[in-house]
Amino acid sequence: MSKRQNLAAVALLCGALGVGGWTFYFGAFAGVLGEGWMVFYNAVRLYFDGQLGLLYDGVQSTALLNARFTHWLAHPLPLHPWLYPPHALLLLLPFGWLPFAPAGILFLALGFAATVAATWRFATTGVERAIHAVSLVLCPAAAFTVCLGQNTFVTSALLLAGFGTVRRRPILGGALLGIVTYKPQLCLMVPVALIAARQWKALAAAAGAALLLAAASVALFGLEPWRAWIALMTEPNALYTQWEAIARINGQSIYTYASLLGAPAAVANFVQALAVIGSAGCVFWCYRRPMADDLRLAVLLAATILAAPHVIDYDTLLLGIAATLFFVRGYRDGFRFGEITVAVLVWASPLINPPTVFRLGFVTPLLVVLFIGCIIARGRRDAAQAAPGGVLTPA
Repeated sequence: MSKRQNLAAVALLCGALGVGGWTFYFGAFAGVLGEGWMVFYNAVRLYFDGQLGLLYDGVQSTALLNARFTHWLAHPLPLHPWLYPPHALLLLLPFGWLPFAPAGILFLALGFAATVAATWRFATTGVERAIHAVSLVLCPAAAFTVCLGQNTFVTSALLLAGFGTVRRRPILGGALLGIVTYKPQLCLMVPVALIAARQWKALAAAAGAALLLAAASVALFGLEPWRAWIALMTEPNALYTQWEAIARINGQSIYTYASLLGAPAAVANFVQALAVIGSAGCVFWCYRRPMADDLRLAVLLAATILAAPHVIDYDTLLLGIAATLFFVRGYRDGFRFGEITVAVLVWASPLINPPTVFRLGFVTPLLVVLFIGCIIARGRRDAAQAAPGGVLTPA
């Protein structure tokens, strides 16, 4: 098939899947639209109302959330605790000056626009920019993000802009990557990539940005929120156990898959640790050896999902963006057997998750591993062709 025929076929298929995803998620969340943004906005209001001490009291904060949005919700929400580190709240405070709905719409719109702009750093033509924009609109994970009012657009924009900038402006790129620490489980691969690429200035800037945000949060909120968050994350407690049963087990991390297959918690954590090590190994290899920046980033985004100890469908927007980066590279240079199929399956994977609802979701980790393998194989071939004599040389 020609390039245009491939593009048309994928556009029709992804268009159908995308419209189906938007329709399904709007129906599924009809009575609780924006429930993720409710958690964010409720946390912001706790600060402005002088009730910050309840930030990490999941039971009381959920009760306040249900009372605050009783007119919006079709039914009360179960436990919805704030589990982010305190500096995540610092980033959300400006939205507290607006009413709930306008604040949420602005938050999503700014995040979406920033993500589109960041993906365009990896595009070379108008067609490629259009592919990125349309893919982001149709991606099932984007629909999930919008329906829940989640922060994945912001996370994606920071990762894309950070790695898209780091080679030319390492301080700026590193600072953007440091902000991703507001969602710690999705920044595990960032230092691995920066160390492998020997981007020491960027690594220092990332650490500096994270420390600066933490210091600013201490200056504004005091030390108590940090003490409460660290205790919540590290000490056995009923709140975390209850949240794990409600939320983590309904996600799609490696821990979740192992647990659903009957593994005890210790074994599931061990398997998750192996996923982190394997993901880090792939990212380190890709950022140490010659490979195009867009392919490296696609590996990092996919590996981030495998490594994260807690993943929900909206987080897999990173997979959708990785699949689009891979597809655009193939559209530019030509596709090899099976690449389009793998990219589309990864892009559409939220539609078969979480595995507690769709048993087919259990194939997702294998699919992501296959996808990473396809990216690395293409990257190696491209680098070998570009190197003198067809031999790979160190970066």
